[in-house]
Amino acid sequence: MSSLRIKILTSYGLSMGAMLIFVAIIIADLHYLQTHIIEGEAVDDLILASQEIRRNEKNLFLYKDNDNLVHLRQQLDATTAVLTKGKTVLGAIAGNKIPQQLEQLLTQYTKQLDEYADRIGTVHADKQERIRNTGNQLSILIRNIEQRQRGIITDTTEVVALTLILASLTVILLSLLSAMYMVRRVVRPMAQLENQLDQLAEGNVQSLSQPSNDKEMQSFVYHFNSMLEQLREQQTQIRRNERAAALGVLVSGVAHELNNPLSNISTSVQLLIEDDGSTREELQKQWLSHIDMETDRARRIVRRLLDSVRQPTHDMVHLGAAKLVQGAVLLIHRLLPQDVFLHIEDIEDGTLLVDRERMQQVFINLIKNATHAGAHNIWITGMETTWQDSKPINSNNLAGDTTGIGQFTHVMLIRVEDDGPGISPEHMPMLFDPFFTTQSGGEGTGLGLYLVEEIINEQSGCVAVDNRDEGGARFSIWLPLEHVSTTEQEKQ
Repeated sequence: MSSLRIKILTSYGLSMGAMLIFVAIIIADLHYLQTHIIEGEAVDDLILASQEIRRNEKNLFLYKDNDNLVHLRQQLDATTAVLTKGKTVLGAIAGNKIPQQLEQLLTQYTKQLDEYADRIGTVHADKQERIRNTGNQLSILIRNIEQRQRGIITDTTEVVALTLILASLTVILLSLLSAMYMVRRVVRPMAQLENQLDQLAEGNVQSLSQPSNDKEMQSFVYHFNSMLEQLREQQTQIRRNERAAALGVLVSGVAHELNNPLSNISTSVQLLIEDDGSTREELQKQWLSHIDMETDRARRIVRRLLDSVRQPTHDMVHLGAAKLVQGAVLLIHRLLPQDVFLHIEDIEDGTLLVDRERMQQVFINLIKNATHAGAHNIWITGMETTWQDSKPINSNNLAGDTTGIGQFTHVMLIRVEDDGPGISPEHMPMLFDPFFTTQSGGEGTGLGLYLVEEIINEQSGCVAVDNRDEGGARFSIWLPLEHVSTTEQEKQ
């Protein structure tokens, strides 16, 4: 099994190896260059010695004294010593024949100088000329060695420069290959893992797959998936506990809501049982009517409770906002008291993807709540906007899918306002809780606004409540807008 650690160490080792090779090449080039510099020093010493010979030669022929002769002979000995010392180096530069020729010329020069010294006080032009010619040949031969040495230094410098360039390019190439290897074997699997985590966060996948065969990756994916499985088991247990708690609340709510009508039924039945025939017929009918009314009330309570817990099937259609509100108003306007007026004001007809019947139930519940609270005027308005531009500053009284609604570019904001007494601040946080009601005498089930929040949440929307400055309550509903053609909308 491969390992990220081995891959990283391998890449690091290759890089360090390339750097060590590069350093070794530099050291070898410097040593090679230093060798030729040392050779150049031997040539420089020989050149200086030959120049001193020619200078002393000139002084000897000019002044014709023994001092200059002694100096010239001393310089010849020094030159011979330099030649002997650097014979190997000079042979490497110019070949073995050149040092031999230099030795022969120095020997010939010494012999000619001895012949000249025997008659130093007389004029011997021919002997001076022979000495000059020998010295000139010596100088020419040494300059030839110097030129060859310069050529070697130039070639050596070029070789060193070329070697350094090639070594640098090799190191750069190895670095690029190492980087590409790391990207392919390490960075790319990490990017794939990051993408999977994004998909997991969005709910598109349920677990991570192996992006590579590296044991570190496999270990991470295994433990991460194990953690996800444990979290799912814990969430399942939490849901079970929530269902149990909800069942307890439901049972408590059923007991509370059914207690009043059952008590009234029981009282009326007891009166009928204890009747000895002396009760007037009208009173008996009143008791029976009371029993029928309370039975119907209990049936409505049970039906509302069932609506709040069952999982309805959704028939989602594309529908204009104005058409949706008008449909709800048609269903309820005949049931409203005569002193209640509905004002359907400018509702922009943006297209919504909703369950028509359940969304109409939302507006019916809100209108009924307003009338029960004592409102005489109810206004319904709608406008296209964005969530960022219209979301409430205070989110304490906001419910529904607030995360989902923020993902849509445009939303429809529908407001239902009334001129009733408004909502007490202490009741605001509990309005959407099940079985919470402000109605007295057991008239309300406390499920109307709970169902409103549930239905809007199903439509990927959210709802908020606050009080109007002019008095009364205001419910704001945000629903995501859809973009479909008019023909498609008419078909639905």
